[in-house]
Amino acid sequence: MQARVDAGFAAELLEHDAPALGLEGISALVREGLRLLHKRAREIAAATEYDRFYHGGLAPLPDAVVPADAD
Repeated sequence: MQARVDAGFAAELLEHDAPALGLEGISALVREGLRLLHKRAREIAAATEYDRFYHGGLAPLPDAVVPADAD
C-alpha cells in the first residue's frame, strides 16, 4: 500500500504522535492507522446491523434494569 501524505502532517505524525503512542517509524504509524480504521469500520458495521435488527428503534432493556432517565 502506498499513500501520499503532506510533509507537514508527516512530520507531526513522526515527531509528536508516534512517540506519544510508543510507535517507531513510518510503517508502525501506518499499521496503527489502518488498525484503527479497521476497528472503526467494524464498529460502524455492527451499529448498522443493530439499527437494522431493531428497525432504528431502541433495544429492549434486560429484566430488572431501570432506564437511566427514569425518575
